[in-house]
This record gives sequence, C-alpha cells and structure tokens, in this order.
Amino acid sequence: MKYTHSFIMLHAFSMKPSDMVYYKKYLERIIPKNIKINYIYPKAPIRKITCYDNDKYNAWFDYINEEVENVEGEINKKHLIEQCSKIHDILDKEVKIHNGDYSKLFLLGYSQGACIALDAGLSYSNKIGGIIGFKGHINIDIDGHFKTKQEIWVTHGGKDTTIKLKVAEEYYDKYKKKGCDIEFLKLTNANHDAYSGIRRQIKSLKIWLDRKFIY
Repeated sequence: MKYTHSFIMLHAFSMKPSDMVYYKKYLERIIPKNIKINYIYPKAPIRKITCYDNDKYNAWFDYINEEVENVEGEINKKHLIEQCSKIHDILDKEVKIHNGDYSKLFLLGYSQGACIALDAGLSYSNKIGGIIGFKGHINIDIDGHFKTKQEIWVTHGGKDTTIKLKVAEEYYDKYKKKGCDIEFLKLTNANHDAYSGIRRQIKSLKIWLDRKFIY
C-alpha cells in the first residue's frame, strides 16, 4: 500500500500503544478513503515515577511532583528531551516515505502523549503537517528547545482535574505569541477521560484536517 500521510500516535501516561487505536477509529470516520494513513504507535519506556513512590509505569517522562493550584508540576527534563529526540528520529524516517514532504507528517497524542506530541513538534527542525493534542499541554521545559512554528489543533476540558485548563491555556497563549498557529477547542463540561467530549472534538478536528489534506 502506498501511504499518503503518516500519523505518529502517542499514548498517555500508564497506558499502552494499542490504546491509541481509540483515536484511529475516529480518524477513519472523518478522513476520506483516498487518504491512506500509516499509523505508528511508539511505546513509552517503563520507568519509576518519583511522585508515585517510585512505582513503575509506562511514561514518556518522570513526574517529580504533581500539578498543584493551576501550577504545572515538575518533570524530569532529561527524559522529556530524550523522548522528543526519539520522536524526531521517527519523523526523519517517515519523511523518506513521502519523498521529503514534511507536510505529510502528523503527531497526535492524548494526555502525557499530547505533551510529547506538542513538545517534540515544537522542538523539531522542520514544519510538519500538524500537531493534534487531546487534553495535554506544552511543557515549560521545552521553551529553550523551541525551533519551529507549527500548526496545532488542541482540545481541553473545563472539568479536567488531571491537567487543569488554565495550565494548558497559558502555554497555548504563549506559543500563539511566538507565531504558532494554534486552534484551541475548549469544552466547558469535558473532563480528562478520552471519551469526554469526543464527538465535539472530532467534529472540530475534521474541519481542521479538511484544510490540511489535498483530496
């Protein structure tokens, strides 16, 4: 099969790659049949999480402490940069399939996976087709590694108690000022669960993707 685009699907903290098939199923409902997607499912390392008594989880990076009072929690910056580099390597590999056309590459993530999708995209040397983030945020630790103004679609819920809306919104506003094209869908009644608000999210995402694909 000749693929027209590649989507790198990044799972959430403590989850596994196959959990991202949930989003693939929705994408397949809104993407025209002539668009052939190569779905790639990287797996986060198993690592000790400091704020959870060093219990081990699948995690892109360690949480030193949790978010408190709308203030972003501290993470292991080294882990973040290492994982962004690994995603960059995947992008470098995939672009060869598309004859060097970076517009055919997309990053999509949920929760911690959305954080990595955003951070990896913003620290990548080339502008890609787009970054899609479900209920994550841009980490403060990526500021010194920002390289490319990317086009971004993100969504968050007002009832999210895992990553507060204010934390996500603050950094989206910051990167808009840096020149990134960010479409931010805020859903007042949505929480952090993947299914919460999913229909409205996919409807909005379809409109955004329709502008990306050449049918």
